[in-house]
Amino acid sequence: MPDVVTLGECMAVLYPPDPVTLDEARTLLLDIGGAEANLSIALSRLGHTARFISRLGDDPFGRRVRTVLAAEGVDTSALMVDASAPNGVFFREWLADGARRVYYYRAGSAASRLTPGDLTPEQFAGARILHLTGITPALSPTCAAACARAIELARAAGALISFDPNFRPRLWSAAQARNALLPLMRAADIILMGHEDAQALLETSDDQEALTAAAAPGARIVVLKRAERGALALVDGQRYAAPATPATRVIDPVGAGDGFDAGFLAGQLRGWGIDESLALGARVGAAAVAALGDYAGYPRE
Repeated sequence: MPDVVTLGECMAVLYPPDPVTLDEARTLLLDIGGAEANLSIALSRLGHTARFISRLGDDPFGRRVRTVLAAEGVDTSALMVDASAPNGVFFREWLADGARRVYYYRAGSAASRLTPGDLTPEQFAGARILHLTGITPALSPTCAAACARAIELARAAGALISFDPNFRPRLWSAAQARNALLPLMRAADIILMGHEDAQALLETSDDQEALTAAAAPGARIVVLKRAERGALALVDGQRYAAPATPATRVIDPVGAGDGFDAGFLAGQLRGWGIDESLALGARVGAAAVAALGDYAGYPRE
């Protein structure tokens, strides 16, 4: 039985091994990436079981996703193959001045065809947490409906609902995101958001206002991730503040937020307090930025 169930899209990612633009690159590295898959890998490395639900393309990229996730110890039993659609792919630049640019090729992907009918009660049996992000409902109406169905099945299984809004302006506007994601925030027990999420969805740049607004509908735990400024939390009306863990070096910030989520949820799964859970999240997030790739820097238990 999995500790955590999550669903979304895992894509193949190609990027230069050196900090150059894609049009200057002569060689590209191939790996996989995606918020929910990153979280699943991080949790597995921390000693917890994570089941990832998705559709994969019947192509080399889809097979690569399955192989890597399985090798990382992620439960791939709910990965379905869609022979009529390709696996999503994206390209990424990482430049010496800190700039990061992403180019998505995911429209009509296999994962975007995920439907509520792909989900079964058995996939959620025994799970303690369902983790969703705001990326999945942005992919298609059927993906949005699948997220709603996942919440129903997780509730029936007695699981808590964790939600990271993960607002992506490349996928939709702030107004569209608010319409789709605020209902998911209202359904969540745990909210793990960044300051960009608060600005886009809650329309505030004030940290304390953001925590209060996110918690108002009923979430017991709300965490505000602030990168190098550390994290804040509001839990059952009590406020917490945790410093960021200093990174040994900063190479690639991609995957840091997903790593923080995994560390925090791992702390909760272990019965730790909020301070300890925030600290573990910060440690995993800091480790993520020290390596090139979505998940390469995540520590092992």
